[in-house]
Amino acid sequence: MRITYVLATPELNGGHKVVFQHVGLLRAAGHEVTVVAEGPRPAWPGFDGAWLDTTAGRPDLPAQDLVIATFWTTLPVARRLAVGPVVHFCQGYEGGLVHLAPLLPQIEEVYAWPVPALVVSPHLGDFLRERFGRPSAVAPPPLDPLFRPSRLPRSGPRRRPWIAVPGIFEAEVKGVPTALEAVRRLREWGHAARVLRFTFLPLSPAEKTLLAPDRYLCGVPPEEVARALRRCDLLFFPSRSEEGFGLPLLEAMASKVPAVASCIPSAVDLAGGAVPLVHPGDAEAFAAEAHRLLSDAAGWRSAREEGFVAAQRFRPEVVAPRLFAALRQVRELALEGAA
Repeated sequence: MRITYVLATPELNGGHKVVFQHVGLLRAAGHEVTVVAEGPRPAWPGFDGAWLDTTAGRPDLPAQDLVIATFWTTLPVARRLAVGPVVHFCQGYEGGLVHLAPLLPQIEEVYAWPVPALVVSPHLGDFLRERFGRPSAVAPPPLDPLFRPSRLPRSGPRRRPWIAVPGIFEAEVKGVPTALEAVRRLREWGHAARVLRFTFLPLSPAEKTLLAPDRYLCGVPPEEVARALRRCDLLFFPSRSEEGFGLPLLEAMASKVPAVASCIPSAVDLAGGAVPLVHPGDAEAFAAEAHRLLSDAAGWRSAREEGFVAAQRFRPEVVAPRLFAALRQVRELALEGAA
């Protein structure tokens, strides 16, 4: 098939990473894939597919078997291309994000379009069906092979454990302040915990005031994040219910790093019972579960193995056929809708 993905910008973020992962699976299977965005090709490791920069105007594209919009603003762009049936790759409902609240009427107007969707997690499909009457198919992210366990044997957590906290501090959906407050409580309880932060934005004064990280990785290549993560003893995944999937949680599980996560729909599906889940925003509960894991070497080792096993459901060879089947399904739905 000829497939085009439409991105808003070439910004390197988790959502775009999933797009490029899917592009890689499709190209490996022999499909012809193009990515369209307003801006130059990003330096994303492993992405060598066709890229069209729309800055100079509408791209010259041949007829496509499928055009896949991504962020909500790209649905109108995908329609205007007029080169093939349009579907929507939804990795989270943007209308639930606090910083986009002023744009909610425009977001809901676009979401009400009768466009079939690919979703990264089943709960998003349920939401689109119940709220907007839209059909969908699940196409989860594949595991990034960069994220793998350390080769060094570990009998338990370090005396001064490293705790990884992903996400943008200013993005309420990521819940970073909850994780940092949980670290402060752990320290009060006698754990000399160190904090690894990784994100796409520089360290803000507000975050530094709340809890200065011991190491801060900002916009670094994925391989550097992977190396740093596999050396950690624990990951906090404190996202709120608007989180569509949760790549950092999957990557921690694949790296045999135990985690404590928010009990939100995406984490419930992803964790598969292998990760303790607590109420989002409850720093005390995050700290208590972390204390339990860091104080019990045998339990910590079990958590490593259970998370790793659960993560194998997302191996590329498992995800690829699901992706291909989902694409066929939504394409048929889009063609039916256009008939």
